[in-house]
Amino acid sequence: MIETDLFDPGEPHEHLDDTIDIEWVDKRQAVAGLLRVSVRPSAGATWFLAVVHEQGEDPVVVLDYELPLVSHAFEFRAPGIWTDFVCETPIEQWTIGLEAFGIAVDPDDVIHPATFGDRTPVGLDLDVEAASAPDEHDDGFEHEVTARGEVLLGSAKYEVDAVGVRRRRWDGRWPRLAPLTPGFDPQTRIAVQWPGQPSPEIRSWIMSNRPGWVELPL
Repeated sequence: MIETDLFDPGEPHEHLDDTIDIEWVDKRQAVAGLLRVSVRPSAGATWFLAVVHEQGEDPVVVLDYELPLVSHAFEFRAPGIWTDFVCETPIEQWTIGLEAFGIAVDPDDVIHPATFGDRTPVGLDLDVEAASAPDEHDDGFEHEVTARGEVLLGSAKYEVDAVGVRRRRWDGRWPRLAPLTPGFDPQTRIAVQWPGQPSPEIRSWIMSNRPGWVELPL
């Protein structure tokens, strides 16, 4: 049984590579998002990824491998980016803020911090609430969530009411997504080359009866 205060504190697990992933899809508005913050003492930095994608448009990506390490909160500031993941109640509720400049990328590209693209403002003000009990596995857990609030993408503004998943693990490995189910069309392709990894991590989202993000094959 998960002890929520110990498993899901509002600060990184001490001396461990602690990663939080949040994904969401608003099927009504055909817009989706993906967030990762990974505090990695082993690398001496925090890695951060945010993706916002409107169906039919190029995905907009914010990617940084050199955010500072933190110990008492998940708040980060760097040129062109501010983000804050706030634990209101362990497991039950987190709030997410982001003000940054991302780039609109070609889905065929493998993305890294030096990737070129059209500079695009990105803003998030989301309330993320648990929609299921957490499933514990290895050093981590995942559970279904809702994500509600404001998304800014360039000049567009969305009031999203989305479904999604939040994952957290602190063993240095990435949370895993389900593979793409045959018969469903991916809405985009996000291929991120993380430091020290032999191949990119590739993901997309689908618009099924249970919309969400999935892994794509290499």
